[in-house]
Amino acid sequence: MKDFNELKQLWHVQQENEGVSYDAILSTIRHTKNKYTSKLLTHVISIIIIVLMTLYIFVTVPFYTWTTQLSMFIVIICLIYYMIVQIKDYQAINKSENLLNKPEEYISYLTIYKHHRYKLNTRNYKIYTICLSIAIGLYLIEMSFYVSAIALAIFAVATIAWFLICYFILMKVYIKKESEKLEELIGKLKNLKDQFSG
Repeated sequence: MKDFNELKQLWHVQQENEGVSYDAILSTIRHTKNKYTSKLLTHVISIIIIVLMTLYIFVTVPFYTWTTQLSMFIVIICLIYYMIVQIKDYQAINKSENLLNKPEEYISYLTIYKHHRYKLNTRNYKIYTICLSIAIGLYLIEMSFYVSAIALAIFAVATIAWFLICYFILMKVYIKKESEKLEELIGKLKNLKDQFSG
């Protein structure tokens, strides 16, 4: 630990001459991490609101068919699952703060985390989409009692179009942005590591 502190002091002096400080690099890393965790926290809060609204409708609105209750139950389970995953990821990134003084370990940790998020945003999102599609299909049975066949068909086509846009366009943009944020964090940590090893 003493050697690390001496290296850090030496590095401080060297970097002050070059115009970049250890604290400035750490500050930008923290800022990037905080932006990312804020995004995760926003997701969690919005999911909680949607779950509460869905539960309220589930409990208070009388439905004509049991399939609608099943569809709402599927939606609630999907949302709770997604919320739990986001909470775990938020906690994992937030607790990673203690790795800031160990750039190599932090880089390794974030690389594994990035792979985990990619898997969540691809394979798990596919399962999530299938479950929501089943839920909406079950809800269409209820709708068939209240709306015309044409309105039902328009709703079904619009829903399918929305799922396709989400899956093939919006999700790809989301994955790319999230990957870029994590890569930015990893890149800054690699710079920090290179400064110490150089």
